[in-house]
Amino acid sequence: MRLILDSRHPMSIIRGMTTTLAKPFVKWAGGKQALSDLIVERFPAGYETYFEPFLGGGSVLLTAGPNRAVVSDLNEWLISTYFAIRDDWRKVAAILDSLPNTKEDFLRIREASGTEKRRWHRAAFFIYLNKTCFRGLYRVNRQNQFNVPYGAYERRYYDPENLEAVAASLQTVEFRVGDFELAIDGIKPGDFVYFDPPYYKLGGFSDFNRYTANQFREPEQLRLAALCRELDNRGIRWLLSNSDTKFVRSLFNGFRISEISSRRDINLHSHKRDVVELIVSNY
Repeated sequence: MRLILDSRHPMSIIRGMTTTLAKPFVKWAGGKQALSDLIVERFPAGYETYFEPFLGGGSVLLTAGPNRAVVSDLNEWLISTYFAIRDDWRKVAAILDSLPNTKEDFLRIREASGTEKRRWHRAAFFIYLNKTCFRGLYRVNRQNQFNVPYGAYERRYYDPENLEAVAASLQTVEFRVGDFELAIDGIKPGDFVYFDPPYYKLGGFSDFNRYTANQFREPEQLRLAALCRELDNRGIRWLLSNSDTKFVRSLFNGFRISEISSRRDINLHSHKRDVVELIVSNY
């Protein structure tokens, strides 16, 4: 018998009378931390396996707290960092504690990160660069090399209690690396998938999609929309977030579309940070 999941129990650890809710350990362009509760409220009341092919910072996964999940991202370094934290977050934390926050060290670590093979160091470097680079932006060039400049921020790299809570929350999560179509291989009726792709361009920083050496543009948006229609024909429920544009609305014509207010903290211009996004579903 398959277990039907209650999708609304945030992942957490409990110490005594206090509860630490797991939150994203990195900042991510397009991250859903401010919206995750509103998004999860729109999830089906029950489902079997939860799929999320564009994991990013993991806000929605951590808020939904499914007992069984298959998540993926095309960014191998990001996924390997999740693996390392899940398996031994203390090793990652110990390395982070040894990394100085200076421009010289930042440049040294940024250079070394491209060839670093040690699992725990790679994860620590990923978090370190995210916390010390300019505006916490993740960007790579066509050679897949991280190339964001130093940010000169005085902030701690991690919260020990949160990192422990994240590690606990990931114990039953299956991770994959690859394209979103491959990420949902094996999905079946009764399962549920949440898509949060790089958004269709609005201009400026909202057009940012350099998460990997490849970009996510109109052909990929069309392919994703076709996949959603295929899943709908198979009786598989899905929910999707994207920008509020005529193009996106046309792609999902016939499905349930609602609007949700959002804020994009990575945008350099504060007056452009407040935007309206679309939530699309087939149920």
